[in-house]
Amino acid sequence: MNSVVGSVIDLAASDLWLITANFILSVLLGLWMMRYRRLYLGARLEREANDETIETLTEGIYRSLPDGTQMRANRALVKLNGYDSEAEMLAAVKDIAKEWYVDPTRRDDFMTILERDGFVQDFVSEIYRHKTRERIWITESARLVRDKATGQVRYYEGSVREITETVERLRLEEQFRNLVRQVPGALFQYRMLPDGSVSMVYLSPGYQKLTGLPIPVVMQDPTVFLRHVPEEDRALFGQSLSEAWGKQQAWEVEHKFVTPRGEQKWLRVSATPEFKGGEVLWHGYLSDITQHKEHELEIRTLAYYDTLTNLPNRRLFLDRMASAIAASRETGRHGAVLFVDLDNFKTLNDTQGHDTGDRYLVQVAERLTDCVGDRGTVARIGGDEFVVLLESIGSDNASASREAIGIASRINGAMRQRFELGEVSYRASASIGIVVFDQQADTADEVLKRADIAMYEAKSMGRDSLVLFDPVSLGKASERYELLSDLREAIGQGGDQLELHFQPQVDAEGRISAAEGLLRWNHPDQGMIYPDRFIPVSEQFGLANELGLIVLEKGISALARWAQDSTLAGIGLSINASAQCFTNDDFIPKLTRMLEQYQVSGSKLTIEITEHVTGRDEHLVARRMRDLKALGVRLSLDDFGTGYSSLTYLKKLPFDEVKIDGSFVADIETAESDRALVRTILAMAKTLGIAAVAEHVETAAQEEFLKQHGCDYCQGWLYAKAMPATEFAAHVKAADPTSALVRTLRRPA
Repeated sequence: MNSVVGSVIDLAASDLWLITANFILSVLLGLWMMRYRRLYLGARLEREANDETIETLTEGIYRSLPDGTQMRANRALVKLNGYDSEAEMLAAVKDIAKEWYVDPTRRDDFMTILERDGFVQDFVSEIYRHKTRERIWITESARLVRDKATGQVRYYEGSVREITETVERLRLEEQFRNLVRQVPGALFQYRMLPDGSVSMVYLSPGYQKLTGLPIPVVMQDPTVFLRHVPEEDRALFGQSLSEAWGKQQAWEVEHKFVTPRGEQKWLRVSATPEFKGGEVLWHGYLSDITQHKEHELEIRTLAYYDTLTNLPNRRLFLDRMASAIAASRETGRHGAVLFVDLDNFKTLNDTQGHDTGDRYLVQVAERLTDCVGDRGTVARIGGDEFVVLLESIGSDNASASREAIGIASRINGAMRQRFELGEVSYRASASIGIVVFDQQADTADEVLKRADIAMYEAKSMGRDSLVLFDPVSLGKASERYELLSDLREAIGQGGDQLELHFQPQVDAEGRISAAEGLLRWNHPDQGMIYPDRFIPVSEQFGLANELGLIVLEKGISALARWAQDSTLAGIGLSINASAQCFTNDDFIPKLTRMLEQYQVSGSKLTIEITEHVTGRDEHLVARRMRDLKALGVRLSLDDFGTGYSSLTYLKKLPFDEVKIDGSFVADIETAESDRALVRTILAMAKTLGIAAVAEHVETAAQEEFLKQHGCDYCQGWLYAKAMPATEFAAHVKAADPTSALVRTLRRPA
């Protein structure tokens, strides 16, 4: 019994334990499940919070499989790639290497580092904004995520940040650094404070190359620069800066500078101010203008100095003359101008050539400078014209005149001394005009004009003399200057006032074969003016070339008109060419154009030149003559017999004819010497096989003598005076009705 009861009791106890244990286990399981749920909910909430954080980040966050498949992308990365949602982006991206990187090899580089190190930091690449294909720059960091159990790579995740603006800024900075390295000058920033202190904020690399000053030294002490500015320019430098600061305007100054090695330079400072309260920051540029200044000096030299003698030219002389007159008005003292003209310079230049003439002019300049010394200014204002300006040489007219005459006499004496010009030993002289001026003087031009008048008076007295200006002689000079002004106007208007008259040239049978064109000026007020009045003026004042071209065109146009008339078609025309015209570079080209324009054969035209022309540059003259012969133009040596070496020229140069000077023809009836000379000339022409033309034939006796000794053609008042074109045409038709063909054959081409 007791055992049974005990067994029951034991069984009951055993069931209770099980129940109790089961209960306890149930409670524990519930508690564990409740804790797990809390942990799960907490983890989910934390993950959601992390996801929200990731979504709000400005950097792009992603997760990708090793093959490049995109698994996750936050809002910033979606936006960076140009998409509106993560789903849209993940669906669009297929191949990161080909679709994202501008350089596809960058993907391989990225993966190599990632697999080697397990992470990548700040990997910079240029990529495409995936949807828009815009090229941008990014920096990327990532890490590998491995399975903890197997160690296999599950995925990698990382961040992307756009740095396009940073890259562009760095690129611009690099470009700026490269640019300032290449800039020939230097950029600077210079700060000035209200208390007067200064500091250098920035200097570009070119500063040291430009100035020779080390940049660190100048950054520490900006006044180092000023110590290398010459003392005479320092005041200008400081004054210009102060004025620009005070007026709050741009600062510009040009000044000299001496480098530490002693090199002389010209520098230019250009800067604009930036005002910040009481201080100012100058943003500027420093440049080397040495070459510009040298060119400026060279241009000034060309503009104000004679290139041959290095003396002041007319322009600079007139400037100094104006200053001298102004000074005379202030002081009341007198000055003087000496107009020095070299006697017979044209003959030297024509017979010995320009090189000899130039050597002579240089030596003249040296002697004039020696005679004047530091008492005045010597200038060359024309070919052989020099002037001397003497300032403040007397308190009254008499004392100034004595001083000026004394210096002029010294100059005359120096000019008479022999000049050694290479192989030529030359003795010459000068004519000097003197004018004394005081505070009553009008203008520099007026004073110079009066000195010129006095010089011409000295020439008219036999040269090698000096003349003090006399107001009585003003009338003649005024007439010459007025004529010059009118001639310039007539040429400027195309030469309508200028016309050719034609004087016939007849053959041995008395028939007209050619004519010489002689220029006349039909002045609107003075009527007909002959060449002896205006040709010297044109040569003196440099108008001979323009005048000669007008004569050529009028002559060639006359030949074109004659070609349309059967009676005039065979007549040739002779035209005189001055030295200025013949040696001008435009002479041949313009003559060629005229012949082509008017469709005139060059064989109808004869160019007459004097021995003075042939005495210039021998090679140039020979070349001009060959060019004329190539055009078919005939060549005549005018005024034959008056020079020293005409025979030499006839033998060396391709002349077609000689013209016997009229002075010999005029006296063949009375002077045996002239008759002998004319016979010799005619015999020589026949020997050389060239034609001979006698001019100024006025009597039948002269004609008979010339024909008897073989003169081919005659010209003069015995046959006709020079006539206007219409009268000449009528005269030819009345005097010589033969055909143009016969007339053409009569004269050698």
